[in-house]
Amino acid sequence: MKFITSLVMLAAAAIAAPIASSSPKHFHLKSTGATNAEHNNLYVYAYHTGAGLNDAVLTSDINTASSVYLNGTNALFDLKTEFPWGVVAVGDTNYASWEPILINAGQGSDGFSVKGNNFQWSEASGFGGWLVCDWYHNAPQLFYLNRYYSATIPSSCSKVQLQAEYIN
Repeated sequence: MKFITSLVMLAAAAIAAPIASSSPKHFHLKSTGATNAEHNNLYVYAYHTGAGLNDAVLTSDINTASSVYLNGTNALFDLKTEFPWGVVAVGDTNYASWEPILINAGQGSDGFSVKGNNFQWSEASGFGGWLVCDWYHNAPQLFYLNRYYSATIPSSCSKVQLQAEYIN
């Protein structure tokens, strides 16, 4: 009887272990390597623009930043609601050199990953790097560079990397 009990407990532990370890790791997105020093050490957060709609902007205040996690290749912000807030990389519809990053209700775009500590989007989808610009929200705004076009970067913008800063 002890053998069967031990075997059942071992099987239960083996089944529970993958479930316990499958909860996603949360992190903040932090800008580094900016060509303009003022665009370094900033954290991404959702700037409300309408019902279920947000632009990705940056702040130096880590308490304003929301955590992000990956669900497969979808990057989701935890905005403390019952539904997901996915990172949306707007598709190129106007032959633009860069496009805005949105944080909207839903699953968002797929193709996001963290390589090393670098947060990135799919090159096959056109990702050519991150761009931060002093834009119209009175806060630096996040864009992605379209790898298929040569961008002339305005002086109010910086190429940056986004680092995943994991939360304990």
